[in-house]
Amino acid sequence: MISKFSCHNFRNINTDNLEFEKINILIGPNNSGKTNFIKAITFFSEMLKNAEEGNLKSAFLNAVARNGWDHALNKYAEENTPIDFAWEICLNEKPVRYKFSYGVGNTVENCNIVLEELSSSEQRTGYDKEFNYFRCHDYKVGMGNFSTATKVGDKNRRLAFEVNSKETLIMQFKDILLQNKNIYGNEMIRVNIAQLLYELQKYFDGFSVYTSAQFETDKMREPVNIKAMDDSLNHNASNFSNIFNQYKSEDVLWKTRFEEKMKELIPNLQVADTVNVYDKLIFKLVYGNEQYDLSDVSEGTIKGLILNMLINMPMKNPRTLLAIDEPENNLHPAWQKVVGNWMQTADTFRQCFISTHSPDFLDVFTEEFKREKVAVFVFGCDETIKKIQYRDIVDELGDWELGDLYRTNDPALGGWPW
Repeated sequence: MISKFSCHNFRNINTDNLEFEKINILIGPNNSGKTNFIKAITFFSEMLKNAEEGNLKSAFLNAVARNGWDHALNKYAEENTPIDFAWEICLNEKPVRYKFSYGVGNTVENCNIVLEELSSSEQRTGYDKEFNYFRCHDYKVGMGNFSTATKVGDKNRRLAFEVNSKETLIMQFKDILLQNKNIYGNEMIRVNIAQLLYELQKYFDGFSVYTSAQFETDKMREPVNIKAMDDSLNHNASNFSNIFNQYKSEDVLWKTRFEEKMKELIPNLQVADTVNVYDKLIFKLVYGNEQYDLSDVSEGTIKGLILNMLINMPMKNPRTLLAIDEPENNLHPAWQKVVGNWMQTADTFRQCFISTHSPDFLDVFTEEFKREKVAVFVFGCDETIKKIQYRDIVDELGDWELGDLYRTNDPALGGWPW
């Protein structure tokens, strides 16, 4: 789980050491930074998972290109100001801080990683500085240093190496080992730091990010060719039927669990299943003793199917983080409350980030917010991000729900875009 996150100069996001819970709700006007915040906190994951999505032979440069080259830099930042990210997470029960900074420009030559480091974030008495596992580009772009120990107090010396500033260390680590006998010969680096890098990559690989507006429900309504290659729902949800078919074929209880959760939205649901028709796959629902395929049902019903899969259903690759931008789109207020309860009780992800404009959706998180199990962040048009805690608004909230403050545009939460 991400315990803290800092980001500077990425679009309109500038924040230090935001602290999170398992469930994190983002609210605020349009263009206040909610979507950009999700892009920021998932930047490194997106870079690793889509390393080959682009024309450049670098996961880093492809990510910079997808984010618009120098357009990702905050418009108020001076030229050549780096974009900085820092995540505090836990790897193998070790609290660590991973920092990644890069300079931007409108050409490949002007884009370079200017800092990449992994350090312990554990508070140790008697030590002025945190323990560092590796650091790159800080003294000289293109050079890095590994520690030959993996915890504070061990005998340590630093081993230098060359590193390409246009690619993350994770993507170069094996080549660095093979090209440096001293580094390959050091067991602490070859084994322990290698394991930390593997865990770091696995952690970021577990991020799943979706925008409700990007779900292409028309494609879901169409019969599809039968495939068994994907392990997770893609960004537009067009492979929904194949994902459902694959997982139910591997575990019949998966389908049963899916139907049980859907009955919380459609109480008279009898069957939710895929059907093979002329070598094509069609998803069908049976409720009220009537059979329907997805061309017969509403947008809200299809969004309910998608959210059920994303929130409630286990996948082969465990989700370390699930982010959904505006999940309430096309959902009845009563369904929004069900989906909100799903998020608070699901065990299929370690952490969740949700952006929303819906007071009805916000209502359902009130009690867990009071228990400090849910964090609420208010985004302002002045580029501020404020974490709201129950003790700060106990008088304003009273016996109301969170959505009530949002509906009435109470200064504690805001709500209206002017």
